[in-house]
Amino acid sequence: MFKSVEENISYLLKPLFSGNKKEFIIIGNLIKNWEEIVGKKYAKFCHPEKTNFNKNEKTLTIAVHNAATGFFLKNNSEILLERIATFYGFKAISKIIIKQEPKNIETTNPLESKLDENKEKFLHEKTAAISDQNLAESLNKLGREIFK
Repeated sequence: MFKSVEENISYLLKPLFSGNKKEFIIIGNLIKNWEEIVGKKYAKFCHPEKTNFNKNEKTLTIAVHNAATGFFLKNNSEILLERIATFYGFKAISKIIIKQEPKNIETTNPLESKLDENKEKFLHEKTAAISDQNLAESLNKLGREIFK
């Protein structure tokens, strides 16, 4: 049968967490409701990375993938703390740490575009006599860009 989002999050987070149940629920709800807490615009560029619940301080570390988002979150951290407190009904987090992280973005190589067979054959014929393979490949790539 299908599991709810809460059950899936609990299942995934349980091995990573050794604190009490209240802290576990806070972490799960932060992840589940992240877009509501920070807003759609900023949720794309950041995520809650970890929490640290000490006796005196409850810290949330947010990983950001965009410098502008990091700047915004740092300058509005008090507002975020209030939103989180409003969301839970109590002060669940007392401090926010912003951590800048690169994001792995899958890109396609623009130089690897496909040409029709005639143009590809023409390029290959023109560079076939070149003994330096690196030069021949570079000229092929240049030719593909010109033919685009």
